[in-house]
This record gives sequence, C-alpha cells and structure tokens, in this order.
Amino acid sequence: MKLMQNKLFFSGLNELRAFAALAVVFHHIELYKKRLGINSLYNISILNGFIDNLGKNGVYLFFVLSGFLITYLLLEEKSVTGKISVSKFYGRRILRIWPLYFIILLIGFFLLPLVYNSFSHFFEDQTFYNERIRNLVYGENLVLFLFFLSNVALKLYGSVAGASQSWSVSVEEQFYFIWPWIVKFFFSSLWIVLVIIIIVMTAINYNINSFASFPYLHSFLSSFNIDFMAIGGVVAIFYRTYKSIVQKIIVNKGLIILIIFSIILHLFFDISHITLGLSFGLLILLCVENKIEIKLFSIVGKWSYGIYMYHPLVMYFSFSVVDQMHITSLIEKNLAYYILIVGITFLLSHLSYKYVELYFLKLKYKVSPIVSGNL
Repeated sequence: MKLMQNKLFFSGLNELRAFAALAVVFHHIELYKKRLGINSLYNISILNGFIDNLGKNGVYLFFVLSGFLITYLLLEEKSVTGKISVSKFYGRRILRIWPLYFIILLIGFFLLPLVYNSFSHFFEDQTFYNERIRNLVYGENLVLFLFFLSNVALKLYGSVAGASQSWSVSVEEQFYFIWPWIVKFFFSSLWIVLVIIIIVMTAINYNINSFASFPYLHSFLSSFNIDFMAIGGVVAIFYRTYKSIVQKIIVNKGLIILIIFSIILHLFFDISHITLGLSFGLLILLCVENKIEIKLFSIVGKWSYGIYMYHPLVMYFSFSVVDQMHITSLIEKNLAYYILIVGITFLLSHLSYKYVELYFLKLKYKVSPIVSGNL
C-alpha cells in the first residue's frame, strides 16, 4: 500500500478484480452453452457445483473488495480531513458506476430488442436470449432497474438479455447508499456494528424462506449480500489498526496454504458466507502486503467493470457468429467461442474505459479527498 499526498494505492487489487471478472465470464459462457443445449462443462456432473460457485464467488470477491476499499478510504478520509463528506462520496460513486450502468440498461431494454427484430435470422439459434427479448417486461421491471433494484427485478421478472448481470451493481449501489452513514455515525464502534450486520445477515440467509410470503422483501434480502461488504470492512479496520501484526502473520506459509485451500474448498462446496468472505479478506491482505503485481492482470483489472457488464452482450453476438461458421469440431468450436468472446469483450472494455469511464473518473478525482488508484 502506498499513501503519498492523500493518494492511496493497494497493490494486487486490480489483479484480484481481473480474476473475479474472468471467473464470471467463464461461468456465463458455460451456462449459456448449457441453456442452448450445446456441450458444456456442466455435462460433467462433478464440475456442476464448481462452475456455479466459480461465478458466484467471483461476484462475492468483488463485494469483499468493495467493502474493504470503501471502508478503508472512508476511515482514511476521516483521519486526514477530520470528517466524512457523504455528498462527495455519493458524487464519486455516481461518476464511477452510473455511466456504464445506464449504457447497459439502454442496450438491454431498447437497443438489443431493436437489433434482434431487425436481424432475427442471424440470431435464430440463440434461443435463450431470443425468448427473453420477446418476453421482455417493461413497466415496473424497467423502473426497478432505473432505481438500482435490478437484483429485485431479476427475482420477480426473470433475466433481461444483456442486462441481468447488473444485479450485482445494484447491490453495490445499495451498499454505497448506506455505508458512509454507518461509518460516519458509528465511527468509534464501527467494527461492532459490522459484526452485528454479518450476524443478522447470516441469520436471514439461513431463514430466507420465512420471507417467501413477501415477494419484494424476499427478492431483496436473498440478493442483498451486504455481509460480504461488512466482512471486507472488518478486514479493513483490522488492517489499519493492527498493520504491524498483519505484516508479520500474513507472510506465514501455513496461513497462505490455508487461505488457498479454503478458497478452493468453497469452489466445490457451499459452506458459509462468513468463511468465504474471511478467506477473500485474507487473500486481499496477502496480495496487498506481498505487493502482488502482474502487469497483464493489472490492466485487465482496470477494465473489469466493463468486462463484467459487456460480456453477456458479446456472448449473444459471438455465439451467432460462430454458428455461421459451421464448425464441426467440438474443440475448435469451443476455442472459437472463447477467443471471440474474450477478445471482443477485452477490446470493448478497453475502449469503454478509455473513452467513457476515464472521462468520469477524472471528474471523480475532483471530489475525492483521498485519491485511490483502485477505484
């Protein structure tokens, strides 16, 4: 971690974002193949849980990263300036999240249906997305998306082709909405409040069916993974408070092996959010303290928001392109899927970062008491 003139940068976080984004892309490609009746790794029964957990855990890693970094930045802001500006915090989050989020909504709800209706023959084999486009619900569904409740909309109305991945961005926004107030008003006892949040959310997760009679509340609570953000926050507090202790123990080879083993174990078994979140929290500290830097993954990590948001749209087009090639070899066909999807997604995400996101990021720094190279 480097901190100079209110500039903060944690080594390794972009690399973790890259791994998380690629895990989600891999999961969605295999899931899309399964839904289309194409030979998928899902056909191998022993890998079913692994592929499902790989995608979910990639998103959960994003959540823990957000909880860690946002909490650390807010605590640093309080330390440096003596206060926490909630309005500036909201300004920073709006500039980082909203532009790409609403671009995806525009594409998913309006542009994609228009393209499909104009070129339906080209997309005729993409039965899953085609069905979702033909049966797309507007009205309340769109309103929920517009107000960052796409996680609720997904549960109530089903997926929206090219835009359903935004559910996790909505969860992030819900987290951002309440987090600065929690840090501001419970600054001196923050870790206690976060532990209470973790305990309460764990109890809710174990009893989620108790809310089945209240569809909106059930849909919200079943996807509001604030416990992962809270775990990231607890790790951030511990790291700031006991940094010298962390630096001594995090390099222990036994602990490193335990962290890796735990993360792998969670890829095959649903154990608990607490153990998974703590494993990710320790992984973050491991990367930060060992100054993990992999140039390629660091670059990909900067594009991770775009990679996460654009790849379902790219899948829809790429599968159609490969279908037009009439490739008979299963291996060659799968290679074509992955090369095309990953290649176009990377290119599109790079262009989005350079010409859209970076413009708003430069504005974000004007309302940032602590400038972070990780957001």
